[in-house]
Formats: sequence, C-alpha cells, structure tokens
Amino acid sequence: MFRIIKAVAFLYFFCCCALPAVAEELVFVNDATPYCPYTICNNGRGYVIDVLIAVYEQVGYTVKIENLPWNRAIAMVGTGKVNGIVGITRDVLPQLVYPKSEIARYTPAVFSLKANPWDYDGVASLKAIRLGMVENYGNGEGNPELAGYLDSRPANVTYIAADNAISHLFMMIEAGHIDAMIEDQAVGNYHLQIAGKAALFKATPIQKHSLYGYIGFDPNDKQSRHLAAQFDAGLDRLRKTGRLKAILARYSLSDWVK
Repeated sequence: MFRIIKAVAFLYFFCCCALPAVAEELVFVNDATPYCPYTICNNGRGYVIDVLIAVYEQVGYTVKIENLPWNRAIAMVGTGKVNGIVGITRDVLPQLVYPKSEIARYTPAVFSLKANPWDYDGVASLKAIRLGMVENYGNGEGNPELAGYLDSRPANVTYIAADNAISHLFMMIEAGHIDAMIEDQAVGNYHLQIAGKAALFKATPIQKHSLYGYIGFDPNDKQSRHLAAQFDAGLDRLRKTGRLKAILARYSLSDWVK
C-alpha cells in the first residue's frame, strides 16, 4: 500500500513539474476600423499588432487584441478590463502610461477631390470648407493651431464614430456632403486603393513633423510601468536581431527610426 501511495505521489509531482506554466495574457484594445499598414490589413494583422505580439511573446506573455469602435476602445482603458490601447497618440489620453519608444509615425494629410479647386493652405483655409474627421483621432498633435481649432468643435466639422468611419468619410466627400477630411496619408491612400478611387483624390500633408503613435497602458494598473519598460526593451531586441526588419518587410515598409 505504501509503495502505491509513494508511486502516485511521485507521478503527481512529475506531472505538475512537467506541465508548462500558463502564460499571463495581456489584453489590448484596438480601433476596429482598418488602419493598414498599421492594423487590420487584408494581408495580415498590420505591422503594429505583429510587433506588439512579438515583443511580449518573447518574454512569456500571450497577447489578445480586441477590435472595437475607437470611442469604446478609449473608454475601456482604465476600467481594469484591459492592459492598454494600441497605436494612440499622447494627446488623446495624456494620462496613460507610455513607453519611451513609439510604435508608429503618422503623417496627417488633408484629402479632397482633385476636381475641387480648393487646396489646403494652413488652418485658416479649413474654415472655408466642410471638413470630416474620425471622432477622437489625434490629428492635431504637434500643431497647436490645428489642435485648438478642432478642440473648439467648429460647426463646419463633421465627426464620425463607426467601424468604417474612414471609408464613410471618403464616400461623403465623393457625394458632396463634405469637402475634405484629415487622415494619415498612408492609411487614406490604402483605403482609396482598395476602393479603386485613388485617382479621384489628392492629399496634402498638414505639417512637417510626423505624429507618434504609442501603446498606451492603463494608468491604474500597477504593472503598467513594468510593461512599458518591457516594450522598450523588447522593441530594441527586435531591432538588434533583425526580426523587426522582417516584420516590416511583410508590409513593404522599413524601420521608422532611421
């Protein structure tokens, strides 16, 4: 009887030691609107999601991405239900915990029809047209005059909050309901190419400097600063090993840090 008990005890100990520890899951919210090459591409998850997963999987985490309308995604951060949000600019939620390293650099541009004689020429020129914007996108960061104008919620600006907000705004321009919209140049061009409408539109960058996109972490979570530091170290490791270069190559991109 003693031998049986001892054998069972040994087997239990062996099985417990042999089983791998369950990896901790990190949950991030992301805008459900396709934002290729950053997120939700036809040919993959987008390089931002690929990089995020690669950073944390190499230190033993699993990563879950929840795609939500942008307003809902923003509202989720700080509730304790998610660890953070993907690809946000600091001006949208300055209270979040941010890594030192950005994960994207955006180039905001004004899109309008080529047939429209109007051209963007500074913030004052926007006051003469009907402008479209995605609700809560941070297209005014780095341009205090533009940020101030948009924050005032002028009557000539229409804000859209939906999963397909970008495509909807382009359709509104084509239908004559608005005259222009502000969107990241790479993202806008992607949407137009998919829709077969690239030849109809023109894009003018609104500032010389890019906007930086980050992974923003829950400010109420005690492990957020540690996760932010792990992101910085992990991204540096991806660069040194060449893995970042390989990820970006899948989207025909090169490292944003020259």
